[in-house]
Amino acid sequence: MKRVKGNVVCYEKDYIIARAKVKRSGQRVYTPSGKYVGRVVRVFGPVEEPYIKVRIERKWGRKVSEIVVRGDKNGRKR
Repeated sequence: MKRVKGNVVCYEKDYIIARAKVKRSGQRVYTPSGKYVGRVVRVFGPVEEPYIKVRIERKWGRKVSEIVVRGDKNGRKR
């Protein structure tokens, strides 16, 4: 399972915008400590360092500055 670190750029109501080298949407996103945040719903921007839009599915009352995207295929662990 491939892990990609990303930096959070900004927060919207139910979304996080971050920079991470991710090629496709649907991947799961976690905090660096391993707590589930949500899924990548869109990849956009420059090819070298694309932006990702993450739909927040779990909130803890504090904002994170880093995220970890795991390469789960269709949400299944292998």
